[in-house]
Amino acid sequence: MSTVEVADAAGLLEIRTGHYTARIDTDRLLADITGADGGSWGRLRLLASVDTLAGPDETIRVEAVRWERRDGHVRLTAMCASSLWSSRTHVVEFRPDQIVFGATVRGDGRVTTVRLLGGARLPHGLLPSGAAHHTVFSPNPDHPWRIARPAVEPAVVSVNGEGGEPGVGRWLFTPAPTCFGLSRERAASDRRLPAGPWLMLGLAARRRTFVEYGYDPTPGGFSLRCEYQGHTAADGSFTTPDVLLLFGAADPYAGLRAYREELAARGLAPAVGPRPVAPHWSQPIFCGWGAQCALAAERGSSAAGLSRRDLYEEWLATLADHGLVPGTIVVDDKWQERYATCRPDAGKWPDLAGFIADRQADGQRVLLWWKAWDPEGAPDEACVRDPDGRPLAIDPESPQGRAVVEDAITHMLGPDGLGADGLKIDFTGRTPSGTALRHAGPSWGFDLLHELLAVAYQAAKRVKPDSLLVTHTPDPGFLDVTDMLRLNDVLYNDHPEGLSPPSDTAVVEQMTYRGHVVRAACPEMPVDTDGWRLPGQRHLAAYARAAPDLGVPALYYAGRMDLGTGLIDETTWSVLAASWRAYRVAHGLPEPRHTMVRHGA
Repeated sequence: MSTVEVADAAGLLEIRTGHYTARIDTDRLLADITGADGGSWGRLRLLASVDTLAGPDETIRVEAVRWERRDGHVRLTAMCASSLWSSRTHVVEFRPDQIVFGATVRGDGRVTTVRLLGGARLPHGLLPSGAAHHTVFSPNPDHPWRIARPAVEPAVVSVNGEGGEPGVGRWLFTPAPTCFGLSRERAASDRRLPAGPWLMLGLAARRRTFVEYGYDPTPGGFSLRCEYQGHTAADGSFTTPDVLLLFGAADPYAGLRAYREELAARGLAPAVGPRPVAPHWSQPIFCGWGAQCALAAERGSSAAGLSRRDLYEEWLATLADHGLVPGTIVVDDKWQERYATCRPDAGKWPDLAGFIADRQADGQRVLLWWKAWDPEGAPDEACVRDPDGRPLAIDPESPQGRAVVEDAITHMLGPDGLGADGLKIDFTGRTPSGTALRHAGPSWGFDLLHELLAVAYQAAKRVKPDSLLVTHTPDPGFLDVTDMLRLNDVLYNDHPEGLSPPSDTAVVEQMTYRGHVVRAACPEMPVDTDGWRLPGQRHLAAYARAAPDLGVPALYYAGRMDLGTGLIDETTWSVLAASWRAYRVAHGLPEPRHTMVRHGA
């Protein structure tokens, strides 16, 4: 059924399509949703609240509900009296294969929390939607192993995350696509997705000045939440993001593909299509961070102190001895003296430009690790600051902040600077967060991160058009500020209970899930498969075999691992070399020349 049928009785509106039936209690603003298979999707609360710094937004009463037929859909409008706003109007569009929900408030204030599909209503307090699902899928890898989670566990897609802090280790994709999936089936394991159908809960907004999008469960219910932290002004009115309820997905990856198509249809993301991809971007990658960490573990020193030319040359020589010549080399943390200004630490890299030129002469490319947001070396006026004036992050909407970023990018990539071939951009999860912070422009949250990456991306392309910028931002709204998407660190040891991998296949399963998220939401993008920190050699070998199916193979180790069994044995070396050879043959890629002389030889 491609049409939308309506039956209207006193106080009860029934809407039927080929994908769902909605029975709406217009007094309570509750919609009982049944899928095409007859199974319940719960009772959606057609209610929102928009809190501000002045206080909470509570519904006093429902003043009017009306519906009308539009072009191919039914539009329901519910007007409510609010304790905070002069009015709040909820709009629900019932389309053949989706339901779209959003709200507009009238008045002035600085928005803090927006709640959707639920809200505060006097005298009941918070009223959520009723849940009929048992499993939730999040595209955000905030757990070392979990792919499926029980419906009673929260989920967050955010531009904030910190691996070193308990409970907020959700930085691996910052941001992931803002779309959750619901299944009525229970997952047999948190590493296995149950069968469909799946209902997707995607967010659509032209301005995204929130820092996170959350799925908030309650016993028997749930609502959705966006955190604006008081940095967005409602000057006369404010319209929430739309929630897109997308029906009919066989699995959540198909649901993410449908979500991307819907964003493109709304002009919020480009349509899926070919992108310019330089051939050298596909070459196997060596990133020195794992080797730095392995040597630091052996010496009991700081890994960041081991980003040095002599060590990188030693590691590259070791790789070549075992048949591995990377096409791309990432010089990792901390090659620079100060993070914001990006001039080399002369004690570690006395001639970084010379190292880069030597690698380029052999047909290799060099990316420099860039720490997003870090204000080290930047003037205070270039930064987001706390109430005491202390600089906390580069502010890309400050003219001084933009100048710092543009100067750093020009120096790293330009012919009069270091001449590097691109950037590995890290720490996007350090996007500033907090109501009391001060900054220059109107953006915050997702939009402020996009502004930072846009400044860097545009500067990079002006200086070197074929430069490669790698990020871990697989949200379709960031496609215009990245060239390649990282799957990011495995981080098996970040399990909240300190547990070992549940099986030999756990690493491959986790990284395959991340790869599927990227392929579903951003299928045109090259993928850096990453691969640090791995539990041991058998996991290293297993992931080396699997990675070419997910994207560009990447290796972080050069002789010793920082965990597990220490020195890499010949069997594992053979697996790694065979994987790279087969990948290059399959993609028609040449192997660069190797002229590296071992340090001290």
